[in-house]
Amino acid sequence: MGKNIILVGFMGSGKSSVGRELARSIGYGFVDTDKMIEAQTGMSIREAFERDGEPNFRRIEKGIIRGLADIRSSVIATGGGAIVDPENLESLKKNGIMIWLKATPDAIMKRTEGNSDRPLLGNKDRLGEIKRLLEIREPYYKKADISIDTTRMDIPQIVSEIAGMTKDYTVEDSGPAKKVRVGLGSRAYDIDIGVGLDDFGTRLLDLGLGKKIAVVTNPKVNKLYGKRVLSSIKKEGFEVRIIEIPDGERYKTIRWANHIYDNLIDWRFERSSCLIALGGGVIGDITGFAAATFLRGISYIQVPTTLVAQVDSSVGGKTGLDHKKGKNLIGAFYQPRLVYIDPSVLASLDKREFIAGMAEVIKYGAIADRAFFSFLEKNMDKIRNLDPGAIYKVILRSCEIKAQVVAEDEREADRRRILNFGHTIGHAIETLTGYSRLRHGEAVAIGMLKAAELSGMLEVCSKDDIRRLRDLISSAGLPIAMPKIGSDEIIRTMELDKKVSGGEINFVLMRSIGDVFVRPVSRKELVSLLKGT
Repeated sequence: MGKNIILVGFMGSGKSSVGRELARSIGYGFVDTDKMIEAQTGMSIREAFERDGEPNFRRIEKGIIRGLADIRSSVIATGGGAIVDPENLESLKKNGIMIWLKATPDAIMKRTEGNSDRPLLGNKDRLGEIKRLLEIREPYYKKADISIDTTRMDIPQIVSEIAGMTKDYTVEDSGPAKKVRVGLGSRAYDIDIGVGLDDFGTRLLDLGLGKKIAVVTNPKVNKLYGKRVLSSIKKEGFEVRIIEIPDGERYKTIRWANHIYDNLIDWRFERSSCLIALGGGVIGDITGFAAATFLRGISYIQVPTTLVAQVDSSVGGKTGLDHKKGKNLIGAFYQPRLVYIDPSVLASLDKREFIAGMAEVIKYGAIADRAFFSFLEKNMDKIRNLDPGAIYKVILRSCEIKAQVVAEDEREADRRRILNFGHTIGHAIETLTGYSRLRHGEAVAIGMLKAAELSGMLEVCSKDDIRRLRDLISSAGLPIAMPKIGSDEIIRTMELDKKVSGGEINFVLMRSIGDVFVRPVSRKELVSLLKGT
């Protein structure tokens, strides 16, 4: 059974028409609370208002909404003022994803012209009354998980938009193995999710690789999974060797890239040969860089074993090495042939490493999916306890968002820049702490909160959304306080970042949860944000 989809918004926003068509298209039931009130009272909405008054109408409405508490797999269209009542809001959100259908006052005016069944709109100055009521109700509408501006959209467009944005976020089971396609034309590839390491070798046969394969990993991961992976590969007739890199960000350097090159040359690797990155983000980045540059490019495959790698760094083809003056300053865009994700390996992660990976998960909700953000808020305990269903949903939705963004903008010319939310300050923190005091995700968590606070300082984001981000980061177990580093040092380090353009630091800022944008930020604004750090 799926969670409900609840449509809220002002009269004339299209809740009933959209809800009916949406329910039909996705196979859900449809409930219109206004129609239920009419059926119960035997009167139109206007007649119910005029005969018994608004307080009695709201009492009936509340009883109907309370009675919907146990239904599932339904689209629910609510009355325009229903969620102003806190009990109604709580009842509806408990079992569903809430979507606010927005429209401008002028659009609402046009849509409600000639409709006499609108009891709160008088015949005089209807536009003024619409504006007044919208101002009262908008803070409540903003509590929805997703908002869609319907002003210039027809019903099929709205239905398509909702169907694309909403997912069934139930977590009863982990789901079957699934492929997410990264659509990049001739460089397209699959992300296999929910698969087992013991079947990995068989999957390689589909890719038309040469016989020589090297698995790049670190000693810890090699001890846990090296034998299983090698056995699976050898069973299919490949020649396979192991290359070990020490564990830690500080080893993602040209020196250790040369270590990979030395081994490949000694083993006489060819352009048909393949590298496999078995490990976390560091292993994935350095392996991808070696593959991009050895013999001007050989195939590589990502087999991520940390949460941050499974939901983020293994997807999208960013490869790189760190320099003492900055993180990932040396690198290339070079796509893997396959990303192969076995969620069960996350059970072997130490607690701090797993929690650090949650920063990237939270990032996806913050930048692109308000409903996913709400799912994380509601299910953080299950996620931290490695509930298989919750973990499957986390990995799947994160990869879907990353794949879509990468397909739209492979080389970070425009939309892909939103994936850097929290990373501008986060990378500076990592650099200034020597890549050793904080994990990548811990630094990004602090960076996300600072970016949100900057958004609030610039008056483009509400205090409530900033609070929700802070609370979610904290509930995941991630840090929210800046380390003791001077603001001048942080700014100087950010000025060396890859995201600097024309001498200006480009920041990903939040309009609201699920909606971000990129804007150059001045030194003065950064000093104001960072004073006291």
